[in-house]
Formats: sequence, structure tokens, C-alpha cells
Amino acid sequence: MDTAIHPEHSEFTPFRTLTEDISAGGASIRLLKGTAIQSVSQFYLWMALTLKSGEFHYLRLKSKVIRVTEKSMEICCCTSNFLNL
Repeated sequence: MDTAIHPEHSEFTPFRTLTEDISAGGASIRLLKGTAIQSVSQFYLWMALTLKSGEFHYLRLKSKVIRVTEKSMEICCCTSNFLNL
């Protein structure tokens, strides 16, 4: 799913990415190596949900970085928890 990552306090420039997995408590997000989110603890995850009716719902979810792991030479994966759902 397409997502956008925004900093909580302007620690980095917002960017677009993809989710690897979404659950009730958090999401796994693809990152390019060296992405600044690795050094912050909280951020806002924006998701655009498309319903069968064609409607869009935009979610702004405050999230917390749990861990960042290497997936390949260029890609990392950030596991995050949703806060204040």
C-alpha cells in the first residue's frame, strides 16, 4: 500500500514509500538505506485506503519505530507500532 512518512518534529523531509505488511497494531515499511527515519522514534504514517465504493479514506497514524532491519543491499524494513488509535 502506498504510504507517506512525515516527521513528528521536522527531523527529516517527508517521503513516500510502500508498506510490506499492516496489522491492527502497526506496519512494516520499506525504506531506502540511509533514510533519516532510522534515527527518530516517532513519526506520522499517512495511508490512503480505497473502498469498494471508490471512496478514499486518509489515515494519519502516529507511529513509533520498533526496529529497522536490512532486507537487501539497498532496502531496509522499519517495523512500527501505531500509537493512539
